[in-house]
Amino acid sequence: MSNNLSAGIFFMFCASFFFALMNAFVKVLSPNLSPVENIFFRSLLMAIFMGLLILIKKEKVKKKNGGWLGLFFRAFAGGISLMALFYNIATIPLGTATTFAQSTPLYAIFFAALILKDKISIPSLLATILGFIGIIFICNPKEGDLHSINVIMGILSGGGAALALVTLRTLKDYFYNHFIIFFFGASMSIIALSMFFIPNFFIDNTWKNPNLQEWLFLFLMAMAGTLGQHFLTKAYMSAPPGIVAPIDYVKIVWGIFMGIYLGDTLPDLNSFIGIIFVICAGLIIALPIFLKEIKSIKRSK
Repeated sequence: MSNNLSAGIFFMFCASFFFALMNAFVKVLSPNLSPVENIFFRSLLMAIFMGLLILIKKEKVKKKNGGWLGLFFRAFAGGISLMALFYNIATIPLGTATTFAQSTPLYAIFFAALILKDKISIPSLLATILGFIGIIFICNPKEGDLHSINVIMGILSGGGAALALVTLRTLKDYFYNHFIIFFFGASMSIIALSMFFIPNFFIDNTWKNPNLQEWLFLFLMAMAGTLGQHFLTKAYMSAPPGIVAPIDYVKIVWGIFMGIYLGDTLPDLNSFIGIIFVICAGLIIALPIFLKEIKSIKRSK
């Protein structure tokens, strides 16, 4: 058990690094390629990879009939989250954009209560309040460091991901994991492609033919995202979710350092306090599950 636990923790560290690396490549590509184009190539390459994996391994798609409405809703919610995240990566510091996206557990608690009828404990409620206070610090309304569109996108990136995760809990009874990932990639490719034919609204959808260097970065972005998904799956297969899930907050640290390397400024005091609050809120929410898993491991020895 201890070997599996160590492996799960290691895999989760790897997953957080590769997802942060994917975001860093999006940041590098953003001055020349629109968020829509980045999403299109990222989703297309992921769909191709997962589709080939399903075909080569001859994996099954369905476990039982039904679930299609939830699958489409998950793709829609996840797509909004991804679009909002890529927009913020392009327009604000990478660490701040990553923190907004990592606020997912704060929204997931309420969505789980509304959709799945889960009960909200007092510690979780207090942690959620702490997390939202952290988001207010990051938004820094007195100084006005962030535009309102970035705040809206930040809320959508965390809230959309939370909806997708809550919906995912209902889909595991109907579809296999690799097909859910493939469907998300394929549907996002179609949605992103269609956006090139509608007028600009709030997000740049201008198409630009990538040059050789940009093609390389696009490929590396897709590979980093795929490796992140691979290690994420390995982590949850090797160790209990309550143990490995909190480690995902390392992604914020990776995001800050990678952002600084790419030219972002250090977070100011308000942003730093907000980042700490969001991390603490997520860890407090995960703490009861973490302790439960630790007790379960000790009893099994």
